Amino acid sequence: MENREQNSTEYIAVPVWDIPTRVLHWLNALTIITLAAFAIIMWKVESLGLDDEVSETLMAMLKKNHTYFGYSLAVTYTLRLIWGFAGNRYARFSDLMSFKKEHWTAIAGNIKWYLSGFKEHPPVAIGHNPLASLFYIPLLAVLCIQVLSGILLAGLEYEIFPGTIIKEWYGLEGVDAWGMAAEKTHVFGLYFILFFFCAHLVGLVVHEIGEMCGLLSSMIHGRKYLEKE
Repeated sequence: MENREQNSTEYIAVPVWDIPTRVLHWLNALTIITLAAFAIIMWKVESLGLDDEVSETLMAMLKKNHTYFGYSLAVTYTLRLIWGFAGNRYARFSDLMSFKKEHWTAIAGNIKWYLSGFKEHPPVAIGHNPLASLFYIPLLAVLCIQVLSGILLAGLEYEIFPGTIIKEWYGLEGVDAWGMAAEKTHVFGLYFILFFFCAHLVGLVVHEIGEMCGLLSSMIHGRKYLEKE
């Protein structure tokens, strides 16, 4: 640990995020942003007024790249789930999904801090912020659904395993029904992810300023700066 002083208050650097957590965090974040960008561009292709042939070629390229990045997310997301059981105490799901009384007290304290207009300081969170955890948990579920529905769509459209299993189990009508359900689910998941991304940025800025613990930089070098007392 290292010490530093800021505005006459002494801070201690506390090791929090291990290397696999940081690497997987950024890989997942960048992959999700890329996937969302591909999806949004695909929605806008028709409104660009391009020639039909150019539009079809662009759409095909975007869909294929979206698929490849989707399979990359499936790998890095799975690794993060595994690390949620094998990582250090702050990387584990027990830190993210704690049901201890202190966890719920911290959530109430964070809400009170927000409602007070960010006066004084919020409760100290060494690992995951307890209030943010209420958003992380559904995000993990939505990402799981996105990966599964994306694999299914890739199997139906591009004959990529394991999504092709659906074709072997169901007839043409069943495949169409699965494909439609997967597509609607995939679109809903994208809306949720866009909402989470905006909420995450707002929360990051608010806590970066309010806590002054180096929240953003901690996901780079792994340390948070907390008041010594």
